[in-house]
Amino acid sequence: MARDNSYRIKEDDGKNTILLIAGLLILIFIVGGGLIYMIAGKGAAPPIVPSNQSNQTPQNQTGQTGQNNTGNQTQVCGDACLFDAAVLAGNASACPLISSEGMEQACYVRLSNISLEACKAVANATMMQSCITAFAVAWDNITLCDLLVQGRDACRNAADPCINATDVGLCRALDAGEPSLCAGTTACLLDYSMMSGDESGCSLIPDAVVSTACKSAVEYSDRCASLVKDAERDLCYELFAIYANDAGTCTQISFNSLYVYECFTHFAIRQRDLKLCDNERIDLNDKWGCYRNYSLATGDISGCRAIDPLASTNQFLCAFEFAKKYGDPSACEIIEIPASRKTCYEGAIIYSNANLDWRNCMDVTNFVWKNKCYTESAKLYADVSICNNIAEEFAKETCIGAFAANQTG
Repeated sequence: MARDNSYRIKEDDGKNTILLIAGLLILIFIVGGGLIYMIAGKGAAPPIVPSNQSNQTPQNQTGQTGQNNTGNQTQVCGDACLFDAAVLAGNASACPLISSEGMEQACYVRLSNISLEACKAVANATMMQSCITAFAVAWDNITLCDLLVQGRDACRNAADPCINATDVGLCRALDAGEPSLCAGTTACLLDYSMMSGDESGCSLIPDAVVSTACKSAVEYSDRCASLVKDAERDLCYELFAIYANDAGTCTQISFNSLYVYECFTHFAIRQRDLKLCDNERIDLNDKWGCYRNYSLATGDISGCRAIDPLASTNQFLCAFEFAKKYGDPSACEIIEIPASRKTCYEGAIIYSNANLDWRNCMDVTNFVWKNKCYTESAKLYADVSICNNIAEEFAKETCIGAFAANQTG
């Protein structure tokens, strides 16, 4: 009798199905776990550490190249690698890790234009001066120049061109184009306005007359006429003429005014032109004053000579002041009144002789005062040889004796 196997077949099919499903679940679990592990670990790069070796080939912990080991790996970076990393990142902190001293310095030099720390580490003094100066200028920080031994002053001048200026306020005002840096100083504001051609500096001058004259000179246009008072208007024209360096503007000033005398005297001296004292707008007494001031300011005796002898007081004052100022008693020669001439000699040679120059003694025509001139000069300069310029033997001996007495006294 045949066995009925249909039931067994069905039973076996059910078991196989269960086993198949279970196997698939296990496989999914294993594969899924692996993927999760791989995803979690993805992007984690091994650390880079410096190496004394010059090659750039990554190495594992065993030191063997190209071998795949399980576990974490450490990438070793050589000098060239560290140099490239520092330059690429613009970060000088990697430079000290370089073992080669030459390459380390090359790293600092390469980064010295963007990193102050790299610049400070540069060994070459000239290169360091260059980059420190560049940083001091760019950052407007003059204290950085103190890091230098070589080129410190040059650095300071580059960082602050006005540091050694005679007028620091004016220099900085001109450099910045900002008149307020003059701190309200009238002289600075005037100079700024004249030198820059910027009228805004004139507007900051508190004195209305000076401010108006300043604007007139900068624009070279007459604003002085707008002033109501005659004295203010005359002063404005005088200042306008001086600021603009234009003697012709002096003719706008009222006749016989103090300001017209001062204006023409200024230009007579400035242009060394005595004829400017002869302007018809100047009264006679001021004309002699103009001559006198011309001679005293220029050292040209012709102004004193031009004074009319009838104006004896002006003639004496001009000659006497000239003789004392320039140590030249021969100026007394122009004085026509003998008593006044003698007073001039005494003052210039004996009593007010601080500037006495023995080389001018030869021009004194009166031989008595000429010899006194040499004698006083010998004592003044403590040089007895000056007595040898005296022609008369007795007078020379007198000079030598006076010198000796002065030395022992």
